[in-house]
Amino acid sequence: MSTLSSNFSFLQPDSPDLLAEARRAEAAAHVDPRTACFYARRTLELAVAWLH
Repeated sequence: MSTLSSNFSFLQPDSPDLLAEARRAEAAAHVDPRTACFYARRTLELAVAWLH
């Protein structure tokens, strides 16, 4: 998935790791929803860890 087509490109400057996980969730959304859920949860866990 390219940077331009991602809904999460705004994360690039501050958190490239979070961006990578969000892109994985986004890429798997239609192909493998169960995997997308895993990556979405991982993304949220990283975001919460970043906040605290």
